[in-house]
Amino acid sequence: MQSAPRTAAQGHRVRLEPRSDVLPSNGSGEVRLAALAEHDAHRIRALNTQIEQAIAIRQRNQSGQFSTSVKFSVNAGPGLYIIQLTLGTPPQTFPLIMDTGSQLIWMQCQPCQFCVSQNATLFSPSSSSSYATESCSSTACASLPRQCSQSNTCQYSYSYASQASTQGQLGTETLTLLSPEGSTSAFPGLVFGCGLNNHGEYGGAAGLVGMGQSSLSLPSQLSSVLGGKKFSYCLLSHATLPSSSSANPSSLVIGEPAAESASRMQFTPIVVNPAVVASLYYIDVLGFSVNNVRLNIAASTFSIQADGRGGIILDSGTTYTYLPSAAFSVIQQAFDTFVKLPRYSNHPYLPLCYSVQEGQETTAIPPFTVHLQGMDLAVPLDNYFTKVDEQGTYCLAIIPSSGGLQIIGNMLHQHYDVLYDLDNSRIGFLPEAC
Repeated sequence: MQSAPRTAAQGHRVRLEPRSDVLPSNGSGEVRLAALAEHDAHRIRALNTQIEQAIAIRQRNQSGQFSTSVKFSVNAGPGLYIIQLTLGTPPQTFPLIMDTGSQLIWMQCQPCQFCVSQNATLFSPSSSSSYATESCSSTACASLPRQCSQSNTCQYSYSYASQASTQGQLGTETLTLLSPEGSTSAFPGLVFGCGLNNHGEYGGAAGLVGMGQSSLSLPSQLSSVLGGKKFSYCLLSHATLPSSSSANPSSLVIGEPAAESASRMQFTPIVVNPAVVASLYYIDVLGFSVNNVRLNIAASTFSIQADGRGGIILDSGTTYTYLPSAAFSVIQQAFDTFVKLPRYSNHPYLPLCYSVQEGQETTAIPPFTVHLQGMDLAVPLDNYFTKVDEQGTYCLAIIPSSGGLQIIGNMLHQHYDVLYDLDNSRIGFLPEAC
């Protein structure tokens, strides 16, 4: 990507808006939390399906290693937050889903063979003087599942294994960024997919912004012009959405300013899953504590297995936390030991719930700590117990899973400034009010 003149402090800050199709603005807290659980289920199925496909292909390789001629992509179903990006000449702004579980930037384009409904005019490449197609021999084209047209234009195909997909041509375009002071900077050469045949549910968004670790993700492409390959976000509590989101929105920062609080952060390394080439952010979870008592759960419970299964990721696009049933049982037993409140056993998807009288929350529910490689994350109460109805039912925001990928969802790290420092392969956490 070509660079524009910049200062070391230049970066890009945008609002993160919750998807209206997943979080209805007029829904009660109970309705919103149920909708998020349904979204989680689709996303997790998509992730596990593609991981299993990648592992199966690897196992069929006689050497047991990846063939250098094979490319794998592991992509979740579309995420939960929408950002605004401005592309083209003349510039036009489009709502796009921000997704830490994906690598490609793409948007719907004219002439669209099949496009889903979106809350913006379709991007017209022919109307932009700065649009250009990528050739089949380009480095960007080689990094994606693709075909070559008769005119040597790179034709990409990208699937999310959740009945969502995009096919079209890979191109480059000028990205315009707005600084916090109101000035604009134009950056030519952003590589993105111009989707001409698209399927799925995107909540009115025009496409998707991959925030993964690949060379085509937004933080990777902007690294040379914004001072480094890094980004941070701070997410609002689901308990306050959507009423407070317009006044005090969640935010995303890309570039060097994302690390302005790094000196005050705790860090844990990004872990590589050697069996699956992915954009996912694996982290090393060592265990948990309830009421400052370390639980007897083997650290290997959360480790990546030799075949690539297992492991645990940090994911902005999943709401709840998902752990193996055996680990969940130990956590549940620990809370039952310390919490002297009536159990509520009729919740449809959250197994551990208590009936709490108003004002009892902070005294009756003990502290909870996530032990990560290099740091301990003592999360606030709202991050691990959530109020699910108006009768005072509070439930642990952790769901047991029968196998597959484990996930630290966004509820567990809400109200933290979370820094994805890809330059140093680490993730930082700092408690913030967002």
